[in-house]
Amino acid sequence: MKPRKVVIAGSGIVARSTAILLRKFYPDARIVVGGRRLEKAKDVAKLVDGEAFRLPSEGINDDLLKALSDADVLIDCLPGREATRMAEAALKTHTNYLNLTEHVKATREITEMVSKSENPPTFILQSGLAPGFVNILAVYMVETFKERFGNYPKELKMRVGALTPNVSSPYFYARTWSAAGVAVEYVEPSIVLREGRITTVPSLSEPETLILNGRILEADLTSGGAASTPEYYEGKIDYLDYKTLRWPGHYDWVRKLLGTWKTLPNERKVENLLREIKNIPLVEDDWVVVYVSVAGYDSEGEYRLLDRLVEVFPKEYGGYRLSALQATTSGGALAALDVVEPKGGVMFQTDIPAKKYLKGRIIREVYGDVIG
Repeated sequence: MKPRKVVIAGSGIVARSTAILLRKFYPDARIVVGGRRLEKAKDVAKLVDGEAFRLPSEGINDDLLKALSDADVLIDCLPGREATRMAEAALKTHTNYLNLTEHVKATREITEMVSKSENPPTFILQSGLAPGFVNILAVYMVETFKERFGNYPKELKMRVGALTPNVSSPYFYARTWSAAGVAVEYVEPSIVLREGRITTVPSLSEPETLILNGRILEADLTSGGAASTPEYYEGKIDYLDYKTLRWPGHYDWVRKLLGTWKTLPNERKVENLLREIKNIPLVEDDWVVVYVSVAGYDSEGEYRLLDRLVEVFPKEYGGYRLSALQATTSGGALAALDVVEPKGGVMFQTDIPAKKYLKGRIIREVYGDVIG
């Protein structure tokens, strides 16, 4: 898709990085930014010679509908809980839609809404880094395993972390993104494949230790990152999951907190954890680690492993410095936009041609030469 006019919903960190990368890769596109606070939206728009409008806190207003009336795509950079109403606005104006959220409930609501619509525009869901890039890399790794060894792998592991070089107790973590997003992914259940069937298991219930490029890291189950891969590979792969990478010690702190709130519903746990995570400093000195591995038997019965490690560091784009997480999240989404031709209906990351995406100009610029 080569958009002429793009509307960005949101004026926060992800909206800013998306606008900057949009201007780099689509220099002639008209960029319009919508935010609840008009001044903040104007600040983002000013970075890219764009326009701004006020986005409603609830529902859909005339300003949003007017902005979408001649737009090619709406890129939803709002928190995941807002995705359904933004998708509704896109459906109402027949505007293609792309979001970056890991929010499972909103994804299901949008999928159901679009399925009931006649001749809908294209809805590219759960793009970004995780979900997004990691799922497409996973599909590529599975296909590579099949081509090389003649079988589906028995297991697929997806591991992603946004880490900082310096951490200390008690958190062993420095915040690089939305506190709300972190709280939700730690509390909501994780969708996995076990013995080839889809099931849900509690997040933070299967810790593991990895050594990646000489660094000792911990990983545990979190919600949302697996995206559509469990449904895509059900009955084909026995063991599949997504885990978030952290420095050793961080998950002990989180589990201790959650353990004191055992009787609370998930909504209250998210609220309480959100308050705690907001006390952790927000920094931009980060790097992103993506690790995908597939393992299984070849045609002669030997157990084989293929894996891929990708590391991304902060970099300047168009004169603006983006953190690794900002660039990989926005870049993953725009890379999907870049290779997809609108056909109508919902499109998950497992529907995007993996090799074309991974060899595309945006992935090469942001993530590097991932697959050679």
